[in-house]
Amino acid sequence: MDLKQLQYFVACAQTGSVSEAAKILYSTQPSVSKVVKALEDSLGMQLFERLPRGIRLTPQGSQVYHYACKIVSEVTKLEAVAEHGMTKWLRISANPSSWFATQFVDFYNENYDKNYHFQVYTAGVRTVMERVRDYQDDVGFVYILERQKEEFLYELSRNRMEFIPLQDTEAIVYPGRNSSLYGIKKDSLSFEELDGVRLVQNYQDEFFDIGASGNSESFSLKSLDASVITNSDYIMERLLKNSDVVNISGSYLSENKKDTIPGIPLKMKGSRVIFGYIRHRGEEPDSSLREFIHFLEERIGSDK
Repeated sequence: MDLKQLQYFVACAQTGSVSEAAKILYSTQPSVSKVVKALEDSLGMQLFERLPRGIRLTPQGSQVYHYACKIVSEVTKLEAVAEHGMTKWLRISANPSSWFATQFVDFYNENYDKNYHFQVYTAGVRTVMERVRDYQDDVGFVYILERQKEEFLYELSRNRMEFIPLQDTEAIVYPGRNSSLYGIKKDSLSFEELDGVRLVQNYQDEFFDIGASGNSESFSLKSLDASVITNSDYIMERLLKNSDVVNISGSYLSENKKDTIPGIPLKMKGSRVIFGYIRHRGEEPDSSLREFIHFLEERIGSDK
């Protein structure tokens, strides 16, 4: 077994396709297949099931994948050390949020002299989970809905991860300037009052089902008209300023929404939004990452 075999194996597992893995590895499909087969032979087990379209991990392959991701990740860190000396890298993924973006920029500026280096990736909850699981990121910051928490924690436990909550807040409806809800004087809105309203939501945010969609008790935008799904805060901001859409988010939301769009609390059981971070179970973040987490905790405290 060698590093190349593990790298090729991880690429195949992440793409679900030998041909796609070959593209990102700048190799050929026969070459990738040969390397993965050599790994299977050295381990004495089948790592992939061959499907009509693509491949998928066997149960044994899933176990090997967990360790292979960690090994490949650690080697990448070693290569960075060799190239840049003792440079500190913080690898972070997060749900799209301009509040989080503001905090990150402030942290970067306040710690400029420490020469930290960052890898920051924004994505939906499931992708953040997968990136942390696969050691592509050291920690992932997400917003989840209270009533999704049990299923969310189960998903994490299956992958040897845990969730550390930092704040919970009520869900807020932010009406666009042309919406019929804009400017109305109400202390709260019910879920039923959103019937017929068009929404703009981050892809994928805390209001999407995280796990099994068969749970009839799970709050989901499937029952609402989410007419725009985007990972761009710029698009969301402009739609809220210039159209009739509304957005449902936590009260943590960005300055541009708080300052320009009056928010109305959404009253529904289990609709509170929990903000926190995902990490591997039993693996404490290093000092620089702990510093960033402590920075966020202080900012959250000052916002209360």
